[in-house]
Amino acid sequence: MSYGLVALLAATILSITLAAIIARLSLRLRVVEDRLDDAERQAIDAAAERDRAHAELAQSRERLAEARSAAGRAQAAAERELRMKSLVEEDRRFGEGRFDGFNRSLGGR
Repeated sequence: MSYGLVALLAATILSITLAAIIARLSLRLRVVEDRLDDAERQAIDAAAERDRAHAELAQSRERLAEARSAAGRAQAAAERELRMKSLVEEDRRFGEGRFDGFNRSLGGR
C-alpha cells in the first residue's frame, strides 16, 4: 500500500469523523440556544412581573398617603369641633350667669 493511499484513507476517515462530530456539536448548540431563548423569555417575564409589582406598590403607597392625609384632616376637624363645643358651652354658661344677674337687677325676671 502506498503512502498516498494511506493518506487518502486517513483523510476520508477523519472527514467522516469530523462530520459526525460537527453534526453532534451543532445539535448541542441548537439545544443550548433554545435553553438560552427560554431563559431570556423567563427573564423578560420576571422583569415585567417586577415592574407590575413596583407599580402596585407605588399605587398602594399613594393610597396610603391619601388615607393618612384624610385621617389627619378628619382628626383636625374633630379637634376643632370639640374646641368649638367647649367654647360654646363656656360662652353659654358665662352668658347665662350674666343674664341671670341682669335679670335679678331688673326685678327678678
